[in-house]
Amino acid sequence: MTNIVPRLSDTIEGLHGRAVSGRVSKEVARAIQREHARGAIVAARLDARAHATRVGLLNTAMLSKDEETLIQFAPLGEARYKALVDIYAMWAAGELGQL
Repeated sequence: MTNIVPRLSDTIEGLHGRAVSGRVSKEVARAIQREHARGAIVAARLDARAHATRVGLLNTAMLSKDEETLIQFAPLGEARYKALVDIYAMWAAGELGQL
């Protein structure tokens, strides 16, 4: 049975007409390691941003619920409650925008 996908060493050997040195294999291994590392960094960055966004959303929701409760309890403070929750939401959005 033949190989459907040629081995890298066979391909390079065919292109250069000589045996593949250990140096090429090390270079390829290093390149693969660099790409894997870059992928892991991007994944960690995405995960951190999703977590931060989730925290901002949940905090804004809880503050909005508190705002609603306080408006019923002390309606004269409605404008101040709304302003404080809006300030938090804008601050959270600004923080997320800087990530």
